[in-house]
Amino acid sequence: MELRRQVIIKDLEQKGFFLALDGRLLNELTVSELERERVRIPEVMEVKNV
Repeated sequence: MELRRQVIIKDLEQKGFFLALDGRLLNELTVSELERERVRIPEVMEVKNV
């Protein structure tokens, strides 16, 4: 489970995300919270490009 967590964190950081939507650091999140953050990336990217 820890490996999955680290892989998601690395993926998010490579995409330029270092904080969760609520302002917490990625390494403070659970796997399910990290997965939720990863799902919201397309939304955030769309808003940045507008």
